[in-house]
Amino acid sequence: MTLVPLFLAIQADPARPVPAPAPQKQGETLVSARKVDEPLADYPGSATVIGADEIDAYQLQTPTDAGRRVPELYFSEFTSRRLSFPFVRGVGSGTNDPAVITYVDDVPQFGFGGTNLPLFDLERIEFLRGPQGTLYGKNALGGLIHVHTARPGSEPEYGASVGVGSYHELGVSGTYSGPLTSSVGLNAGLLSTRRDGYTVNDFTGNDVDDREAFFGRGSLLFEPTQGSELALGVFGERSRDGGFALSELEGLRDRPHRINQDFEGLSNRDVLSPSAVYRTHGSDYDFTSVSAYQHWDVLETSDFDFSPIDGVRRRTEEDQGYFYQELRIGTPAAEDWHLNEWRDVRWLVGLSGYVSDSSRESANIFRPGGEGIFFPVGAAGTDTTSGDFDDLGLALFGEGTLVYEGGLELTAGLRADVEDKELDRSRTFEQGGVVVPTDGGSEDDTFGELSPRFAVAYHVDDDTLTYVSASQGWKAGGFNLAAPSGQIDFDSETSWSYELGVRHSFPEQRAQVSASVFLVDWEDMQLSLFDPVAGGYIDNAGESRSQGLELEGQAEVVENLQGYASLGWMSSEIDDFTDNFGLDTSGNELPFAPENTLALGLQYGGEMPFELGVVEAARWFVGGDVNYVGEYFYDPGNRESDQYSLVNFQAGLASRLVSLTFWLRNAFDEEYFPVAFQPSPVAPDTFVAESGAPRVLGCTLSLHL
Repeated sequence: MTLVPLFLAIQADPARPVPAPAPQKQGETLVSARKVDEPLADYPGSATVIGADEIDAYQLQTPTDAGRRVPELYFSEFTSRRLSFPFVRGVGSGTNDPAVITYVDDVPQFGFGGTNLPLFDLERIEFLRGPQGTLYGKNALGGLIHVHTARPGSEPEYGASVGVGSYHELGVSGTYSGPLTSSVGLNAGLLSTRRDGYTVNDFTGNDVDDREAFFGRGSLLFEPTQGSELALGVFGERSRDGGFALSELEGLRDRPHRINQDFEGLSNRDVLSPSAVYRTHGSDYDFTSVSAYQHWDVLETSDFDFSPIDGVRRRTEEDQGYFYQELRIGTPAAEDWHLNEWRDVRWLVGLSGYVSDSSRESANIFRPGGEGIFFPVGAAGTDTTSGDFDDLGLALFGEGTLVYEGGLELTAGLRADVEDKELDRSRTFEQGGVVVPTDGGSEDDTFGELSPRFAVAYHVDDDTLTYVSASQGWKAGGFNLAAPSGQIDFDSETSWSYELGVRHSFPEQRAQVSASVFLVDWEDMQLSLFDPVAGGYIDNAGESRSQGLELEGQAEVVENLQGYASLGWMSSEIDDFTDNFGLDTSGNELPFAPENTLALGLQYGGEMPFELGVVEAARWFVGGDVNYVGEYFYDPGNRESDQYSLVNFQAGLASRLVSLTFWLRNAFDEEYFPVAFQPSPVAPDTFVAESGAPRVLGCTLSLHL
């Protein structure tokens, strides 16, 4: 917490009420892409916003569930909760800093495991496509996922829910929102989830990818002085999951959700993230301070030969803590978002910095059963690589918009980043109780970049907005904990993104449609690759590009029938890159860049024709959604690919006090493989993968008091 919020918190006036958010029109969708809430209809960029009602209606549980309705967004994810990597328009990352960053209430989640958090007790989730670096930083190279948690209500509200489903799935939650005292509002919730594994290990007969987690979130909101707001928040998670369900891809295609391994690992994650966000609203400017600390602790073990042979096991441990501070001032938030009839200026400038300290250790345990099969006889032992990473980053950023009579807006922004990164690493081999150092050293480098953004928007009328933009994205280089010889360090990644778009609203039909075309041009793209000894590591490609078209819309089709639709088409190409097998991949498509994405969802309902006892004014509803992901490749060599469609259904009853929802995920039990990689240095056509989630049937009972 900064000294300013702490001082003001001590001086809080207990008689002053908690400030309310800016007024929102009925049915209006808000987005905070420009660091202030504004109608989505007025935002000159590509954005998809999913509110709390839709999260509940479609039974969305994770960002991956919500992201399936976003054009050209793909999640490459493993069983492990932290290994979930979003790719937007082909822009993404693997086991390093994210290229599509997640924010929770204005607080960035810098760790690459910070995306997969439960969609619990939220106001909305925003998906912004294209570089957001001018206002959100170097890790917003491809886009941004912004999670907005629910604010305390003006009256006490209690909630509870119980959900059960196939594979002994169980979710239990409780929430409170409302005044804690006359001057302080509280929003708090607890969520406990568990399920059995989806995958069976033929070697033992056990389920291997079970999940169990406890998640909590809370925030205190009060007004230290007139016109100010202080939000003290915290969230945390303790997950204890089963191991990776990895097996050879062709074998999984023949027998999905079956593996054959002698060792069953685990995947544990602990997260704690407190924050303090202080805002003042004045007649001349608004001021915001964001202070946050986050700690991650990860332990994973797995069978690293992916077979019933007791050959190689792997153990990974990570411990990361970082502190983040942001200060910014800007134009006062407007209460009336209609365009001014005179010339106006909107501006924002800010300063941010972070300090990160992490330790990582990976150990390959070569077992006697693998001698002569995976490695030479007599070479059994433990190969351990350890590293201490110290990162420091500072940034100065700003953006200004000139608003002219007639609806023309001109925007320019610039961000200056400087990052210093250090790595102290060591490598040892232990055999028979004797530990021998085999490698080590220190790395230190400083990275910096100026990232500009330009945009022109024109409000054709009150309901139509057109825009064109050009933005540079940047992500600093860094160091791998382990990598093939000579590849410990990797360079910064830069890109230019160009976009032309239009958005039109139909107020009477409560509908909105948008369309955009884009081009992304990269230099030194950071690709996530795999080495059988080092594990995951980062290497730079040369030049690459992607281009495409995106369409999306939502509407009340007829009375009591609401729906949404999105369509994405994209082509991508690697201009210059030789992969780790020596193959020239020039002309190939980027990995995890689907050629097409399609999403369609409908919800229909009406009043119950009769009373249901204590449940007054109940409504019935039925709905469904379909999500299609066109062909995508797992590797730069384009050796293996997949495509799939998922169909989900929902139906139930709801009133002000109680709701009962029946849901069916992956209704037609589609077999698909979200992620795969090449585990062998001599067999580039061999891939190891995990099966996607199977069909799951369940129901959720919720109470609202």
